[in-house]
Amino acid sequence: MTTDQQPPDQIPTGAGETYFERGRSTLRTGGIDAQETARSLFHEAVRAAGSPMLWRVAEATVDIPDQAAYWMSRAVLSESEPGGITVDPNCLGVLGGTDGDPLVQNWSIAVRSEDRERALAALTTAAETRLWAVFEDGREVPADEAEDFFCDTDLYNPNHIGIDGTTTSVWMDCKGGIMPLMARTMLRIVQDELRKAGVRTAHLHSPVPATPG
Repeated sequence: MTTDQQPPDQIPTGAGETYFERGRSTLRTGGIDAQETARSLFHEAVRAAGSPMLWRVAEATVDIPDQAAYWMSRAVLSESEPGGITVDPNCLGVLGGTDGDPLVQNWSIAVRSEDRERALAALTTAAETRLWAVFEDGREVPADEAEDFFCDTDLYNPNHIGIDGTTTSVWMDCKGGIMPLMARTMLRIVQDELRKAGVRTAHLHSPVPATPG
């Protein structure tokens, strides 16, 4: 599985494209009724196009409290591999959006695995060599191209990457911003590095922070 992600407008989606564009256009009209209509259209888009469309819908609904967490949860769950590296619906989840709380994303990935040592080594490799070079549009820039890319782009990438050996987790300082396509690539990088390290079965989740964001 490749982690070199295309920008969202280049991701192939097939028959779901019309439904997706209608849903996105409906959202622009504003209002609760428009949001519910858009949700129905997005469901049709996903039914037609599958997992890649889930990520596009998650990107399109990042500002909508009633939908952002839902679509993000469905998108990460689509990356789960039964019997292999599974993904919890809360992984890289969207939090907040109630009682005036801002929407934020939980930028941490913890690994539950019987082979904790290899899992921690995989997370460390991901943190030191790859996760820092993932950008908000989902693009992973190769290390030998990163310096030039940084100079030529306004796209956001993590401010800092850290490892917590106690919880076997990696956390990314992304200021709580909601960036589904970045999250998708980060999730796939962690899965990729776990496999490279020889970890075949694991469960990925995100510990809920004491203070969201």
